[in-house]
Amino acid sequence: HARKNLPFTAKIEIECESFEEAKNAMNAGADIVMCDNMSVLETKEIAAYRETHYPFVLLEASGNISLESINAYAKSGVDAISVGALIHQATFIDMHMKMA
Repeated sequence: HARKNLPFTAKIEIECESFEEAKNAMNAGADIVMCDNMSVLETKEIAAYRETHYPFVLLEASGNISLESINAYAKSGVDAISVGALIHQATFIDMHMKMA
């Protein structure tokens, strides 16, 4: 079991791409389940399973979430949402620091 080698404050997050993977991650003791590239409907199904069986597990939605779809994911029952669109559209500046 991975947890025995970690400090008690460490959390285990497992990235999943299907309902079955998310269910297995919760059954295995994950603290956080990342629902990666899943539809809103599938994310809702996972959230419902979590509420019934593992209400202490945190759910994160990630992958292919746009500013247009974020509201639907927010209502799906997840605890956190990762949105790459926020940084993909950002303009970056070149900064550096010299250390003597």
